[in-house]
Amino acid sequence: MKLAGLLENHTYEIIQGTLNVNIKSIHHDSRCVDEGALFICIEGYESDGHQYIHSAIKQGAVAIIVTKEITIEDPDILIVKVKDARETLAHLATRYYNRPTSQFGLIGVTGTNGKTSTVNLIERILRYSNKKTGLIGTIENKIDDLVIPTEHTTPDALELQQLFAKMVEANVNDVVMEVSSHALDLKRVWGAEFDIAVFTNLTLDHLDYHKTMEAYRDAKLKLFMMADDAVINIDDPVGAYIIENTTSERLLTYSCLNHEADLYAGDIHIDIRGTHFLLNYEGKTYKVDIQTPGRFSVYNALAAIGATLLRGVEIEKIVEALGKDSIIEGRFEVIKSESGYYAIVDYAHAPDGLENVLKTIQEFAKGRVITVFGCGGDRDKSKRPIMGRIAASYSDYTVITSDNPRTENPQTIMDEVEVGVIPLKKPYVRIENRIDAIKHGLDSAQKDDIVLVAGKGHEDYQIIGKTKIHMDDKEIIRSHIQEA
Repeated sequence: MKLAGLLENHTYEIIQGTLNVNIKSIHHDSRCVDEGALFICIEGYESDGHQYIHSAIKQGAVAIIVTKEITIEDPDILIVKVKDARETLAHLATRYYNRPTSQFGLIGVTGTNGKTSTVNLIERILRYSNKKTGLIGTIENKIDDLVIPTEHTTPDALELQQLFAKMVEANVNDVVMEVSSHALDLKRVWGAEFDIAVFTNLTLDHLDYHKTMEAYRDAKLKLFMMADDAVINIDDPVGAYIIENTTSERLLTYSCLNHEADLYAGDIHIDIRGTHFLLNYEGKTYKVDIQTPGRFSVYNALAAIGATLLRGVEIEKIVEALGKDSIIEGRFEVIKSESGYYAIVDYAHAPDGLENVLKTIQEFAKGRVITVFGCGGDRDKSKRPIMGRIAASYSDYTVITSDNPRTENPQTIMDEVEVGVIPLKKPYVRIENRIDAIKHGLDSAQKDDIVLVAGKGHEDYQIIGKTKIHMDDKEIIRSHIQEA
């Protein structure tokens, strides 16, 4: 494929060589470069692709895209300079793989909480409606029944377009994906043709990257400048901002508070086995049952209902699908012990998520609430004391522990969480080892108590330093319950 065609409708400057060069592959990792490749220099947080140009050429690169002034001795190597390498990567990847997102329905879900659950609910409803689906998310990527491991909520632009192309080959009808604020800001989804954008909510998170809530909000807004239609939670104040600024043509709003919403959930009943509510849509009422407890589960269901309605699924089919399959891995997963207490595993790792889960537990808890949680290292430090306060406020006993400390000292992280716990003067303990902390929480429980183990959910690892070790909260809980 000629580079001239790939760069069509894109701004660039030729430093040396000719665009009439045949490109056999595209890479931004010099270790992956092969003969006839185009190498794009990306400036990252820890490394700069410009440092690896000579390595890329040695491995067979015939063209280099740069953002800096670069001189290369070999006159046969094409050098093209662009303003934004990430945008160029997305542009080239989209064209190289023949605009795959134009060949199926694409639904993007963004927000602080609920993305994973909403994406999975949408995918299950579509499958129940005999659609062949693709899924891109935190837990896994899927092409129909084929599961592909994932490391990021949203893959980089090149990997993403490759994945989309595989979905086209598999003849999928619809693809639903989580779209993180990082992905939007770093232009990983630039060039993707979204049919529907879904907004769940916006709460405190990722300020280590975005610095301000306004920047975080505006990163999310970008998705709604790319999609034909939108589904928006109007109970979140940011919902009105998105409605005011979106370029989407059709809007469906959802709410648990505002009767004027297109999708309104009322008469909500919650117990440990699930949630039941009445859905008002177009003047009719439908009884909806979902297998996950909590008001946040109602919001996730409403978002999924809105998205699948816009994809043409009948409301009766949607309600039927939700009643049959709405449990999401690592999201409010309930494990009952033989001695009569319950353990709940949830991915809640931001203040709002933790508060939502604990508020839900308070609605049906008969005994004490014991919370085991920690905060991740090398991430937003501002939320640590806030999460400590939330855990202590809604719990009878709090166990502060470690959760992916990465390169930070776990004790320092726990110190910062403890700042929010101490003023409430309620019982708590610090146990750095997460396995020991979970076991202590379980051993402290009696009949009718609920032990919430929060922060990791579906994750089956712990990152200590730069090493990833196996650790699965559910495995630990089930094993300890059996041994008790």
